[in-house]
Amino acid sequence: MNFNKKIGDKTVNPVGIGTWMMGGGIYLESKTTYAIYGTEAEEVIAIRHSIELGQNHIDTAQMYGAGHTEEVVGEAIEGLDRESLFIASKVWKSHATQEAVSYSIEDMLQRMKIEYLDLVYIHAPFPEVEMAEYIQGLNGAIDKGLTKYIGVSNFTLEQLKQAVELSKHPITAVQNHFNLLHKAEFPEEMKSYCVENNIAMVAYRPLGRKMLADECTNTTLLEMAKKYEKTPAQIALNWLISQESMHAIPKASKLENIEENVGALEFEISEEDLSTLSKLPDETQK
Repeated sequence: MNFNKKIGDKTVNPVGIGTWMMGGGIYLESKTTYAIYGTEAEEVIAIRHSIELGQNHIDTAQMYGAGHTEEVVGEAIEGLDRESLFIASKVWKSHATQEAVSYSIEDMLQRMKIEYLDLVYIHAPFPEVEMAEYIQGLNGAIDKGLTKYIGVSNFTLEQLKQAVELSKHPITAVQNHFNLLHKAEFPEEMKSYCVENNIAMVAYRPLGRKMLADECTNTTLLEMAKKYEKTPAQIALNWLISQESMHAIPKASKLENIEENVGALEFEISEEDLSTLSKLPDETQK
């Protein structure tokens, strides 16, 4: 299996580095994030270990840890070869207007101590704002050299098509919730559209917040893991990245979990078994 993948013209490891809940948490009732200080050293070690193992795609966001997650990323990549990394972040609705997008990205760059981002997403299709507002803002960020590529997150196919129509520059990536047991947000029609239009698909929660890893109870997945002498997480990640233009961004803070995730690149699942896995029905995600 050829796992060489690109986002735009940049070659990236298809198993990237998710940073949700690094350097922060969330108040579930209000869906408001907050910063956590004191755990940075462990998180920096985790990100650097991931990079040492070849994971060059780092995914973060303006709203993660109320901005502190980007500071953690900045500390982790300080002194490393910037050109070897692919760093992506997301603009939250607080800055989803045409003029505010660039200012928000400038703040991201300051927090991460870098000169440009490889990819900037709008975090969601915020109904409070006209899509043209933030799409024009993202285009302006490319024109100003703040980012090389732009993308969208949590978009349906119709919303993605609208964004493509509105954008002067190509929409290079779309990031949605997607995994072996949650496939609805990347339906087949959307996958085909993305492949045809050179739009990378990036899957967040690729392990279903442990339901495809430590907390796996799916009999088919457990049997497949036993057959290949791999862990359920490795089977789930391998299935995902075996699909054309599909990338995963699992979040891992423990070194052994990072090594487990990277191990998903080291074997090949037969076409018959990939098909069996693809037919598994979706299950409720937490």
